[in-house]
Amino acid sequence: MASASLEDRVRKWLSDQGYPLEMRVARITGAAGAGWDHGRVYLDPLTGKTREIDLMGYFDRATWSDPPFSVHVIFECKHTRDKPWILFCTDRPGIRPSGFVRTVPATTHANKAIIATLKEAHRTKDASPIASMDMFRPPGELVGFNLARAHTDNQDTAFHAMRGVSGAAEATANNISKHGHAVMYLPVIVIDSPLMQCFLPDGQDDVELTEIGRGVLLYPTGPGSRTLIHVVTVEALPEFLGRVA
Repeated sequence: MASASLEDRVRKWLSDQGYPLEMRVARITGAAGAGWDHGRVYLDPLTGKTREIDLMGYFDRATWSDPPFSVHVIFECKHTRDKPWILFCTDRPGIRPSGFVRTVPATTHANKAIIATLKEAHRTKDASPIASMDMFRPPGELVGFNLARAHTDNQDTAFHAMRGVSGAAEATANNISKHGHAVMYLPVIVIDSPLMQCFLPDGQDDVELTEIGRGVLLYPTGPGSRTLIHVVTVEALPEFLGRVA
């Protein structure tokens, strides 16, 4: 039997790695009209160590809102095709629509402008155009409170994905604040395996499992503090980024 060629061996190794998924996400991000780059670094606020962001997408549209701000997407790409991901959900997230906006890491300049806009909408009892943006809302009635991979007892991958993408967004926002830019940093976990929504309705003992393309997760980052994270399959990513753009 002929031995496998060098290309075959490399392709087999690549099939077990996350690099092709990152490249695919970059291509989808570019097709959505955004700039992007690999390998941006940040200082982890918990460990003080320099860490790398898988991918960052730049949606710089000055006319998006009043006040204008840009959205930079922090991508955490997870290649686990053999194991579905489970988003555990509730229909009582305990947060108002404007609260979702406040959970997204932002620079000081963006925060001040957005808070002023939300307060004005509350004063006039008008719907806030920012709070109604799809990127700051769950796609349905359910909101995630935890994320796990099925068929494994080791949940380190899920934990580090949530912690890493939220920490990267927060640290980058804090760092860029000194430059006076108005930017929100949207944390997004992209997976190349199925995503299942798990929910226990009132009065029932059996959970409902539904396959979805994307969902949102409120990840606790400290006492009384949560960060909005989008969890998206790579197949659903083009549609999702179209909503961001």
